Amino acid sequence: MSMKRRWCAAIACAVGLLGCSHKKTYTAEQYFHEANRNFRDGTYYIALEQFRDLIDQFPFSQFNEEAELKIAHANYLSGNYTEAIVAFTDFQRRHPTSPNLAFVGYYLGMCYAKQMDAIDRDQGAAQNAQNVFLTVIQQYPDSPFADLSREELARCRRKLAEHELYIARYYAKRKNNRAAEIRLLTLASRYGDTDAAADGLLRLASMYRRDKRNDDAMLAYLVIEQQRPGSVQAGMARSAIEQLAASGEPPENGGDPLELLLAANGRQRGGGSTEFVQVPGLEPAQSARRPGGGGAMPGRGAAYDPFGRGRPY
Repeated sequence: MSMKRRWCAAIACAVGLLGCSHKKTYTAEQYFHEANRNFRDGTYYIALEQFRDLIDQFPFSQFNEEAELKIAHANYLSGNYTEAIVAFTDFQRRHPTSPNLAFVGYYLGMCYAKQMDAIDRDQGAAQNAQNVFLTVIQQYPDSPFADLSREELARCRRKLAEHELYIARYYAKRKNNRAAEIRLLTLASRYGDTDAAADGLLRLASMYRRDKRNDDAMLAYLVIEQQRPGSVQAGMARSAIEQLAASGEPPENGGDPLELLLAANGRQRGGGSTEFVQVPGLEPAQSARRPGGGGAMPGRGAAYDPFGRGRPY
């Protein structure tokens, strides 16, 4: 071999060695501490790479469970919600007894909540978020993440209720009063804890009074008083009730006014239950209803466990 070829071979070997040594090799503990440092500093893309290297190179390390959790959290903080959803659900399946499951559930819900769209758009993300937050509240009631989930659940329900009201208005503008009526009844049945439901009932009562259905209008006003006492809408409903009573329409006595209103229109509470959207990558649980229809939120209908354990709640 000529001298020139020997020099070329030596240079190529040196370059190869430099390339191989470019990436530092750490112990599991060093990987973990270095990744955590980058995580705390907000350089999530570096932290993600280091946590993954830790898991790949040391698959039985004592740090791997926390590394998996940090990968999911770093993806969430980076706005990579699809990747975070996959990572959080994988963590829950791999570590079913972890003390961090309430944290996992809350941030899984937040991944969906962050993707909620305007009320005139598809509300699949809001529906998924509602499902997950409900599960956190019911499975981990004493966790601080249950309190955070309640706050986010209220926001999800407001969004879903506003969506129903938007659709009802859409139908009303196009003179499809029957479709608008069905949407407003559904809104009252499922989301009675929201202002949108009270606004919808006021609109529904006005429709009934315009059609000379004062008995149904009276029921709609009574539902507002029952569901949203002390609200501005309840004050408006009380004035309307007094006006109707003065004109000879007696207030309905006995029975749940919402049940009576739904029955008068051939419907019942929970009929046509909320169409829960399946969370991607999770097995839906067998549908089941809570005995007696009880629960913190009205009209939820059947649901599944978004954590994939196959438990109805």
